[in-house]
Order: sequence, then structure tokens, then C-alpha cells
Amino acid sequence: MQIRKQHILLLALVLIYCAWAVTPAHAHALLLRSNPASNAVLEQAPAQVELFFSEAIEANLSTVSVLDSNGKSVDLGDVRVDPNDPTRMTVSLGSMMDGVYTVAWKAISATDGHLTSGSFPFAIGTESSSALAGQSQKTNSQLPLSALVSKWLIFACLALLVGQTSFVVFVWKPTLKTADETLTSEMSSPPAWVKILQIALMGLLIGVVLGILSEAGQTTGSELAWPWSKETSRVVIETRLGIIWFVRIGLALLYLWTLKSRPAGWKLWAGFGTGLVLLLSISLTAHAATQAHPLLPVLSDWIHMIGMCFWFGGLVYLLTGLREIRKLADVTRTKLTSYIVEAFSLMGLVSVGAIGVTGLYAAYLRVGSLTALYTSIYGDTLLVKQVFVGLLLLLAAFNLFFIAPRLKKARLEGLSDTPLVAHFGTTVLAEVVLAALLLVTVSVLTYLPPAKITPPITDLRSSKNADDLRVELTISPGTVGQNTFTVRLTSNGAPVQTVKEALLRFTPSQSNVAPSEVQLLGQGDGSFITKGSFLSLPGNWQVQAVIRREDKFDAFANYNFSVSAPGAGRENAATQNLAGGVILLTGLSFALAMFSLKSGPVVRFGITGVLTLIMLAVGIFYLTRPVASANSQANPIVPDQKSIAAGKALYESHCVSCHGELGKGDGPLGLTLIPRPADLTIHAVPGVHTDEQLFEWISDGFPGSAMPAWRSSLSDTDRWNLVNFIRTLAPNYSP
Repeated sequence: MQIRKQHILLLALVLIYCAWAVTPAHAHALLLRSNPASNAVLEQAPAQVELFFSEAIEANLSTVSVLDSNGKSVDLGDVRVDPNDPTRMTVSLGSMMDGVYTVAWKAISATDGHLTSGSFPFAIGTESSSALAGQSQKTNSQLPLSALVSKWLIFACLALLVGQTSFVVFVWKPTLKTADETLTSEMSSPPAWVKILQIALMGLLIGVVLGILSEAGQTTGSELAWPWSKETSRVVIETRLGIIWFVRIGLALLYLWTLKSRPAGWKLWAGFGTGLVLLLSISLTAHAATQAHPLLPVLSDWIHMIGMCFWFGGLVYLLTGLREIRKLADVTRTKLTSYIVEAFSLMGLVSVGAIGVTGLYAAYLRVGSLTALYTSIYGDTLLVKQVFVGLLLLLAAFNLFFIAPRLKKARLEGLSDTPLVAHFGTTVLAEVVLAALLLVTVSVLTYLPPAKITPPITDLRSSKNADDLRVELTISPGTVGQNTFTVRLTSNGAPVQTVKEALLRFTPSQSNVAPSEVQLLGQGDGSFITKGSFLSLPGNWQVQAVIRREDKFDAFANYNFSVSAPGAGRENAATQNLAGGVILLTGLSFALAMFSLKSGPVVRFGITGVLTLIMLAVGIFYLTRPVASANSQANPIVPDQKSIAAGKALYESHCVSCHGELGKGDGPLGLTLIPRPADLTIHAVPGVHTDEQLFEWISDGFPGSAMPAWRSSLSDTDRWNLVNFIRTLAPNYSP
């Protein structure tokens, strides 16, 4: 009676947990905001279009284009994903007339390869605003059938691979030893289980290959890409996910090798460990990996899937194990089934409990509220999933509270109950079917955006005590270029409103750049705000807040920030070297394992050998590939007064006639040109374009305009001096 009460308590807790159980949702790069904004009406053409997504996107596969009302592209094609902020994608714009323009974008998630696309309009010139009335922002997220099949195969096959070891160790072998030790050697590894593992490994490889082809197909809008297509090679070679796909193939083949000489105990655990690493690779491409602090979310996601594999995979081996013992005498069969039910129920309760706890945590991260369960597609699909979870729990409760006690009674009395054993086998079959259907809903959930989207925060924030004040400084978005600076003052928790003046002083770590200062505007509630491009260079900055009051000494608060440069292309070689090393080691492992296989030469050298060579080739490619670095040419000329004066002289000689004295594009010759020259006051703002980009346009001309190339007329030094002077044309320029 004591055990039954504990079971009831555990079941009640499991029901509560599973009411909120959520299989982790994989990532989607959703558009959060843009500059210009959707349906914005601008007085003058912007220098570029900026898109900000909910998570990191693949730089090599994501695109954005800007079209005029005739469908002609007006962007320069220099699509960039900021490596310092991989959620930000930009494209520069050429000269643009008044009218309505459409921004069309496609984003491939760097986390799991899901495709989202969309478009939105904006207008230049107030007379064009009426044309925006019938247009709006659109976002699409594809749900490809091939990707769903791939995901289902991977989930189902991993459940079979990982669930086998857990079932054997925690259920099958202890049961055989308890019921009849003579059965341990005879039935320790039924032949059907080896076939299941082989089928699971084959299905896993098919799922991985199908996933690669599906992901490559999404980049072109098709269901699948050919294995030899350019898109497939780009996905495999140029993306983070391509590395993970290759590692999965390597791990699957490594697991296949462990099936040889299966009786060896260490190979059983080696296969189990390989399966766990495969599950971890799934967690590393889940939405959990996009969190600001991903360690706990990824760990929770991993435990969630391990619990799923123990439960769902164990059901398949339970079903086949029951069929294996049908050849035994009825009394022995009943006795063995009774022990199996008790052992599997205990493992199932622990597994489902782990699924419930981690699912509750995932619900907090992905759903956030009860309302979201009923007001989003993700929430609706999640509720459908819970229907299957509920049915599985009902069948488990039926087995635990109805079948198990009757089987135990027959076992203690030394009797047989063949009909009850057969009935138990039927309920297990029903559980297997429900588990397979549940995995279908899980696969659908991975391709739906979660109900709760948390935008990435790049703001710089810090609080300091200064005398009797608490001074909180916020810099948004916290990158080089235009920022909003907010200072909030409190004393003993209350806003301070008796402030005469609030200043910010900016001192960069670069000794050749002079400090600057700005006065903030009071808002009447203890906060002070200003906007400007005072953080004009990437690197370390000291920002000092100066608070002046009538009846007190000035208060000072110093802050140190590291500021990133939007668009400053840079790739970390450590990531690619690590990937190359992992793939190369996997390939070498197969090269060693190949000679221990007892298969024929066709398998050893024709199949395994080819796969080994592919792994080695890809690993060497990653280790030897040079790191691509956009915007790698730094400005070699210090922007001091001498350089700026030289650039100004060159500007007055060569550029004023088109761009005008203030760089507005209103020079006497520029007014006669179609399209008009660029407004340099926009292009010169720090963070919009790099120095190298400006240098390139001065050298080779501006595409689609009358801007000439000055490479052959001006020296490199002259062109860099021009860049330094053009920077002074930006509004709020601070040397």
C-alpha cells in the first residue's frame, strides 16, 4: 500500500508537469524592426536599409533587396550581416528619386536553418505617402514537408538508439535476473533489437541527408535541392549548421561501428554515449542555444530529449521484448511480464517527470503566459501535442493501476494469466502509435515560431553611486554611430529633479581622438536624454556623467564600455579551426575503425572508405580555408587636423561642384544630374558605412550614378584624407 501511494503522488506530479510540457521550439529569425520602418515616409533617401531580427542569421544565405515601383533594384547589392551583431543585416542604397520602394528580405536562421521571408514598403517624399495605403509589412515562414519528415526521422531514430541502452540496463537485464537467472544469457539481446538499431541508424542517416537537401532547397524557395547543387555545397561548407550536419553523419557512422561485436560491454556504452552526443547536437541547434545565457536552456533541452528517448524508445523495446518472451511457458511469461511492468513503470515515471520539469522551464521561455497558449499557432499546436501526452499518461496509468496489480497477484500465486499479458501487449502497441503521432506534432512545433519572442538587447547599461545620487546610464543601441543616451537620477529611490545641468563626456581609448562633451535635456522626471554620434569609433570608451546642482558640489560618475562597430566585417578563425578539427578527428576515427570491420571489401573500402575520405577532405578544407574578412582594410591615416585640412582642399577642388559645400548633393553641377549626387551628410554618419566603403566609392565610383572613379587621379593618401574630411560633414560631428 505504501508503494501504491507513492505511485499516485508521482503520477499526480507528472500530470501537473505534463500539462505544461513543451518540446523545445527551434529557432526562427523573425524581423523585429527596420530602419527605415515599415510604411515610413521620409523627406530624403536613406543611405542604407537596416533589418534587425530576433536571432542570428546566416551571412552567406540571407539576402535583402530594395525595389522601386517598377520592380527595379535600387540597392548596391552589398548585403552584410554584422558579425558583432549577427541579428543585423544591411544593404547600401544608390541615388533614389521620390516614390514608393519595397524592401524584400530572406533570412536563414544560423541556429537551425529555418527560412523566413517578408517585405515592407516605405516612401520618399510626402506626396508619395498616399501610395502606401494599400501596402503593409508581410512575413512568411515556410513549413516544408521534407524538413518535417527529416525532423521526425531524426527524433524517432534517436529515441530508438538511446532508448535501447536505457531499457536494457534499467528494465530488461534486472528483470531477467530477478525472474529467472537462466534466462539472462539466453535472452539478453533479442535479434530483433539489432535489426531495430540498424533500421534506426539507416533512418537517422536518411533524415540527416534529407535535412541538408531540404535546408539547401529553402534557400532557393524549392522543396529540395540536388546533392550536387551549389546551394547544397554552400550549406555544407559555409554555414555553422553544415558543420553540425557533418558531425551528425560522423557520429551516426561511429554508432554503426559500435554495433559490430555487440556483446562487448564497452561498445554498448560507447553507442549510448554517441547517441547522447547526437542529442546534444540537436540541442545546439534549438532555440535554447539563442538565449543570452544558453548553458541552462541547452542543458534543459538536452535532458528533455533524453527523457523522451528513454520513454518513447523504451516503449518500442518493451513491445518487442514482450513478443520475444511469448515462447516461454505461460507461468514464466506471466511472472516475467509482471516484473517488466514494474521496472518500466519506474523508469517511465522518472523519464516523464524529467520531461515535465524541463517542459515547464521551456514553456516559461517559449510561451510565457496562459493567454499565449490560445492566441498563437504555436500555442494551439502545443495543446494538440498535450492531447497525445494525456492519452499516453492515461494508458500508462491503466497499466500501472489495473494491469500491474493483477499481474503481481498472479505472479505471487504462481499462476498464469495469458489473456492479461496479451492485453498488456495491446496497450503497449497503442502507446507506441501515440508516441509516433506525438513526434509528428513535435516536428511541426520545431517549424513554428514560438509564442514568446524576446528581442536581443544590445543596449549598454550601468549604474554608479555619485555622492548622494544613483546615476543610471543607458546607451541604445550601444554601437558605433547614432545612439540615444539616457541618464536617470535617483536619491534614496526617489527621482531627483533639482538638477541644474547634466553632461556626458566621451573619452576614447585611442589617443589620437580628442574627447567630446554634450549637454542632456531634462525630462522633468529625473531623467535626461540626448541623441548623437558621440561614440564614433569601435573600441573602449570612458563615459563620464557630470551632474551640477545649485546647492551641492558637482557629482561625477565614470563608466567604461566596449563599443562594437556595425558592419565591421570580421570572422573568428577559432570557430572554423575547431570545426575542422572535430570533423578531421571523426574522419580519422573512421579510417582506424574501417580496418577492424569484418565486412567485405565493397563495404570496407567502397562505402566506409569513401565516407572517410569525404570527412577528411572537409576537415582539411576547414583547417586550411583562409578566414574571409569583409571591410578588412583599415584607414591608415589618422583623422587629425592636418589630414582633414588636406581632404577639405581636395573636396573643394574636385567635389563641391556636384556635392555642394555642405555635402548635401546640391552643387551647381549636381542639380543638373539624374540621379542627383548622394547626400554625404547621411553617408558620413559613423556606423552607416565603414571608412573602407567610402574609400572604395571614391576610388571606383558610385554604382548607378555619375560619380567618377578617382583611383588613377588621386593617390591613396589623398583618398584617405578625403574620407576623413567627409566624416566631418555628418551632423553632430565630434572630432
